Amino acid sequence: MPLKKRKHANKKKVYTINDARKIVLQIKKIEGLSKNSLDNYEKVFNDFDRFWGEETDISSLTVDDVRQFIDWQLNKKIQFLNQKTKKVKKIGVSVSTVNTYLTYAKAIFSVLKNEGIVEENIFQHIKKVKEHQKKIDILTIPEIKKILRTLKKDEIYSEFRMYVLIHVLLDSFGRIGEVLSLTWKDVDFEHHCITFTNTKNKKVRTIPITKKTVKLLQELKEENADFKSEYVFLTNHGKPLGQSAFRKHLKTIIERAGIKKRVHAHLFRHTASAMFIQQNGSVRVLQKILDHSDLSTTQRYAHVLDSTIREQHEQFSPIHLLEEHKQRKVKRTRGGNQK
Repeated sequence: MPLKKRKHANKKKVYTINDARKIVLQIKKIEGLSKNSLDNYEKVFNDFDRFWGEETDISSLTVDDVRQFIDWQLNKKIQFLNQKTKKVKKIGVSVSTVNTYLTYAKAIFSVLKNEGIVEENIFQHIKKVKEHQKKIDILTIPEIKKILRTLKKDEIYSEFRMYVLIHVLLDSFGRIGEVLSLTWKDVDFEHHCITFTNTKNKKVRTIPITKKTVKLLQELKEENADFKSEYVFLTNHGKPLGQSAFRKHLKTIIERAGIKKRVHAHLFRHTASAMFIQQNGSVRVLQKILDHSDLSTTQRYAHVLDSTIREQHEQFSPIHLLEEHKQRKVKRTRGGNQK
């Protein structure tokens, strides 16, 4: 007699990439991740969709699939696919972008494994793509002064706001998202410091600022008094200034200043860091200011030390002490022979 088979045998639920997207993003939102981080998770899932298809069973993917995915990103992915304005589409993304996506992909599969959706984190043991360390670009002091001189800060509110914003970016070493999220309760006028609460790693960070920046912030607060907003940096209509509006205004200013270099918000952070190192500031202290968890990230600014190291070495080399000691000994010997 043949065995009777169950009609409603328990079948393992299939989770598509689209299902995984919903689950991971919901969990990450509950964890309180910033909008920027959530957007990055979305971008990774968008690439999963493009390469594997959103209906693919995510538990069926293997380490070999991951390697093919990375190769596609580096060498075959068509950028700006849906932008009609860009006629020439760039093929492949940068190594740094791939490595950023790898970090998020590992986090995605970590969640999926914890939820029992996949058996293993197929990204876990994938090493980051090795990239040649590039010299970090910075603004020169003449370039910064040229940008500031270009601003019509005594005539136009938005220009004065940008003048203050640039000072805060340089003085606080802050990320643009952190600076634009500042509220007046984050500014301590008495103790000359500001506190970043909307940080990358969710840790509150307090940074000292100079008297000049404090004075500029006080002036901006007076300018903003009619808006009755808690935010420091506002649009002409009293709304919190967004990153897109900031970038658009900055682009206009840079063009007006005649600077050919690509100037973006993070360049002020790079510039401030380089100037800190040039003045013999401690790399360890800079690490704390920049909120870097890994010192190696901060040490990317080491190239700035090239000229400083040479100057310091010429001034303080131990060989100088040896030579001085030798000369003193010779003088004493000669003096003794004369007696």
